[in-house]
Amino acid sequence: MKSISVEQDGLKSVLDQVAEVAGYFWQNRWEERNGGNISVNVTEFVPVHIENLDQYIFRNHAIEYRELAGFSFFITGTGKRMRDMARQPEGNGCIIRISEKLDGYHVIWGAAGDPHIRPTSEFPSHLAIHHFLLSHKPGHKVILHTHPTHMVALTHIIEHHQTEKLNRILWSMHPEMKVFIPEGVAVVPYRLPGSEAIARATVEYLKHHRVVLWEKHGILATGDDILDTFDVIDMANKAAEIYLTCKNAGFEPAGLSAAQLDELDEMSRQWHSDAG
Repeated sequence: MKSISVEQDGLKSVLDQVAEVAGYFWQNRWEERNGGNISVNVTEFVPVHIENLDQYIFRNHAIEYRELAGFSFFITGTGKRMRDMARQPEGNGCIIRISEKLDGYHVIWGAAGDPHIRPTSEFPSHLAIHHFLLSHKPGHKVILHTHPTHMVALTHIIEHHQTEKLNRILWSMHPEMKVFIPEGVAVVPYRLPGSEAIARATVEYLKHHRVVLWEKHGILATGDDILDTFDVIDMANKAAEIYLTCKNAGFEPAGLSAAQLDELDEMSRQWHSDAG
């Protein structure tokens, strides 16, 4: 199923990075069975005119976001494993184009010829978030969702359900957290995975954050680069791992002081100002 070529630099780079990050997810043991999903807005790399576009269209999924008509996305397939995605993106994901009529989507690449390929079961959440990003953070074209063990473990401790308290812990465990995720991680109270409820809640938190932690489930992060977006998840999980390692050793970690965090905060503002 190849209506388009992915040999051009833009799409090939996206697929190479998707495969790389999928491998990291699996190697870190963040993805059990078919856990986690990835989507990327690749509209800029897809031809406007595609031959035989109507050959593969699935009309059983109405799209409610008019602004997404004609947009194209790479997205992982439902039931697919990240360890397989790392080896063969074509067989475990697809590039879809949203129908201009919003009555479904076209599969324009991938699936290794499987006409029954479908996007991840959390496709509605991805669409809702891409719709939000388009108008509020147009530079963010990447959505990564994974299950980092230590971050998920923290949400099983009730006192860490408070966003402010959780971030105070994470920032104090790992200086780079304060520099590269100065807005912190938002905690989304538990919602049914794949539901509209979790999509709506996530969009609200993404107004002020790029990383959200789904209680007892996993993390979702957005960004303009696949590897950079992975990095912020990895960084947050490292901070959680340091904290839990200290607790498991039987002592309360000292963490960085308020003065040290203020110093890092100033460094972060300067770094982001220079980067911008």
